[in-house]
Amino acid sequence: MDIDDLLRSLGATEEQISQARDEGHQAALAGDLVLSRGATLTAGDLAERSGTTVQNVLDMWRTMGVVVPDADRPLFSEDDVEFTRFLVSANPVGVHGGELLRVLGTSLSRVAEAAVAVYVQTQEPDRGGPDRLDVLAWARGQATVNTAALRLGDFMGTVFAHHMRDAIDRQRAAQIGVSDRSLHRLAVGFVDLVGFTPLSLHTAPTSLLELIGEFEGRAFEVAHDHQGRIVKHIGDEVMFVAPDAAAGCAIALEITASSGTGIEPRGGVCFGEVITRHGDYYGPVVNLASRLAELAVPGEVLVDANTVRSAAGAFPFREAGRRLLKGFDNPIDVHSVGTPSTP
Repeated sequence: MDIDDLLRSLGATEEQISQARDEGHQAALAGDLVLSRGATLTAGDLAERSGTTVQNVLDMWRTMGVVVPDADRPLFSEDDVEFTRFLVSANPVGVHGGELLRVLGTSLSRVAEAAVAVYVQTQEPDRGGPDRLDVLAWARGQATVNTAALRLGDFMGTVFAHHMRDAIDRQRAAQIGVSDRSLHRLAVGFVDLVGFTPLSLHTAPTSLLELIGEFEGRAFEVAHDHQGRIVKHIGDEVMFVAPDAAAGCAIALEITASSGTGIEPRGGVCFGEVITRHGDYYGPVVNLASRLAELAVPGEVLVDANTVRSAAGAFPFREAGRRLLKGFDNPIDVHSVGTPSTP
């Protein structure tokens, strides 16, 4: 089998094969054909089959971040018909459906971006390398990887059910005794890498990616071990939440204890009521935790007085003075967290 035979087996037309050959994109075409398999319906077809308008179809998919450059272009499949019918007829999330669809689209877009980046950085052959490319092998690889990615997507519902269960359990625990249903009582923490910026100026990109990967992997494992959750990564900083003050301090200390060549983590943790929206957290408690992380010296974790009280003696704390921090009207009593073995 040659490259043209492979493309034909994936559904390519002779025109597509000729164009891909002229442009040197045969391998890319193989991957694209896998992703577009079954996409024979236009937005108009989708609207007619779903009992709604073309504009409504375009609006729904735009809300999920999906680009539909031409309403007459066949981009949709029978699965898309079923999904759109569900959204149109059931309206499963009520008046706030737009918000949830935006979160869904944003989250899946990030998964897709990560998947593509991992492939490009670890598996895609170097087209500028010294060895002659085996285009057939490359095209097969593209088709195989994209097929596996779609198969993984088919199982996301299975993983989602587990995450829903865990999210419900976390919400119930975090809302005990709160003053408003939009609030959670949690420990919020930040850990950043001091020295990362100067290190990045003279370090190869592959080495930086490895360092960031190790940091993120370590943060994930530590948070999971203490029933916490990584909320997001912000450059060389990680934000997490934990069910109580002691768990938050433990997570920050353990992440901070991990360091690589030329960098030293530091952290800040606060416990209290936070506003939650779309899986993220806001409010004075979050802002204070961020400010404390910025104030800490390398290798240190700082907390406020309320976190000290809430941790109930789980850690030794040392007074670190009263500090007037940006965004806060009054000075904050700051404490440094010690390890349990510290006298």
